[in-house]
Amino acid sequence: MRKVSLLLVVAMVLALVPTVSISAQGGNTFVFGEFGNAVQLDPAVVTDGISFRVTVQGCEALLFYDGSTTNPVPGLAKSWTVSDDGLVWAFQLEEGVMFHDGTPFNAEAVKWNFDRWRLTSHPQHFAESVFEYYDYMWNGFDEGSLIQSVEATGEYEVTITLAEPYGSMLNTLAMPMFAIASPAAVEAAGAAYGTPEVGYSCTGPYKFVEWISDDHITLERNAEYWGEIPGNVDTIIYRIIPDAAARFAALQSGEIDAFEGPNVEDLDAIDAADDLFIQMRGPLNVMYLAFSYRVKEFRDPLVRQAIAMALNRQEIVDAFYPPGAVVATTMIPPSLWGFNPDVPAFEYDPEGAKALLAEAGYPDGLSEVTVLPVDENNMVIEDAAGEVIPLTLYFQPVQRPYNPDGEGIGEAMVSYLADIGLEAQLGSVGDWSAYLDARSNGELNGLYQLGWTGDNGDPDNFLGYFFGAGPKPAEGYYYNQEVHDLLMQARSMTAQAEREPIYQQVDAIMHDEVGRIYVAHTGVPLAFRSRVSGYVTNPLGTEHFKFVSVE
Repeated sequence: MRKVSLLLVVAMVLALVPTVSISAQGGNTFVFGEFGNAVQLDPAVVTDGISFRVTVQGCEALLFYDGSTTNPVPGLAKSWTVSDDGLVWAFQLEEGVMFHDGTPFNAEAVKWNFDRWRLTSHPQHFAESVFEYYDYMWNGFDEGSLIQSVEATGEYEVTITLAEPYGSMLNTLAMPMFAIASPAAVEAAGAAYGTPEVGYSCTGPYKFVEWISDDHITLERNAEYWGEIPGNVDTIIYRIIPDAAARFAALQSGEIDAFEGPNVEDLDAIDAADDLFIQMRGPLNVMYLAFSYRVKEFRDPLVRQAIAMALNRQEIVDAFYPPGAVVATTMIPPSLWGFNPDVPAFEYDPEGAKALLAEAGYPDGLSEVTVLPVDENNMVIEDAAGEVIPLTLYFQPVQRPYNPDGEGIGEAMVSYLADIGLEAQLGSVGDWSAYLDARSNGELNGLYQLGWTGDNGDPDNFLGYFFGAGPKPAEGYYYNQEVHDLLMQARSMTAQAEREPIYQQVDAIMHDEVGRIYVAHTGVPLAFRSRVSGYVTNPLGTEHFKFVSVE
């Protein structure tokens, strides 16, 4: 019965797989089935894993992560020194490296990239682009940036001076959004750099060929690559197949070679197949439900706690996640230092949740909420009149490593909320790019799903990235001055033993105030055809296909 049902599924979903005409395909081709469209291919201005999975194949930073670890190792910088006070870093660069457009890589190119990210007056710091990662990881732009200056102190030496020591300096420099682009290519393309018409021009092992939205992205091997390419792949194709069942069918038929996040119910079939296999990525992620703090009712911690107690997160994990996933209690996953094991989980208690709502003044529950205005500093104006709108829970429109079924989980969440008198409607905002834009602009005025896969193996990337700055639309206008001060203190330290208790303290504070509702941490299954070998998983999720070989 299992095999008959599987064949029927395959027949039905093959029709959903898009037909691809590849103009540049040749040699050994590795085809990866992707959740959805990339948002942009300029890594400096994107935040999503789909885009980074493409850009890391061709765009390189000063440092790399070592294999399947989060340990920083030499990249475009072959060595470095740091002053005794931790403020001045001198990086010796690789020589003889060329950008994909044929222009040379050198210290001036590195300085140009850092100045572009850091200085809002830079001609290529485009007003229509959002350099969100730089803002969050380096404490802002211009004179407020942790980076005070970047100078070419030799043809192949660049010196970075900081305002204060930075505990995750090397891990941060290895992050994919700090890859070095060709200045000439960015200047020539202007704000179109990174779009489907232009793609990227960097130094890495695979060059951009074409991007057909909703269909595919193609990369080809860089014959002039300065480093080693251990695998034999000549062409990489990302096939856009939003439905997980359709991706599974495409894998079975041989139309793709790999994909991330098969449905839980398909794992046994993949494991049992002679020509397929599963490889697990380590758990360094979190899925959460965020509050818009513009919603008047959500500013009451009793309401937030009631929502946390209404959700049966263990049932959600059991129903939607692969084996090994756990209910989350904090932003930091248990696999990362800084995790606080003493933070308790919110127990599933619908009757207790109803009592909290009654104590907050909502004995009959809610079906509408009030959205308050904000001032020029993104502070919510609590005593102002607001707009009354339906209570909405927004779900992620694409499958993500930390969220295998946004709509299904959203439906379950709405059902749990209804049990305590919160009549929420389920909503979303267009495609993945539109959803992220709405999040960045603070337009998800309700409850909304989001998540995070660690970028650099440092707790600052989980807590400091989100809560280390002032109130921002992108974080639902959340702000806690004590949390901010603690995170800035930890960021300026260099000893892990001193930093770790601070992150644990922040975890405890955010639990007590129910700043967010954390749902799950999970390992991520990737499915492959047996002709694939050499794939190196990394908990950061930005794996390099240069290690892959195909028969």
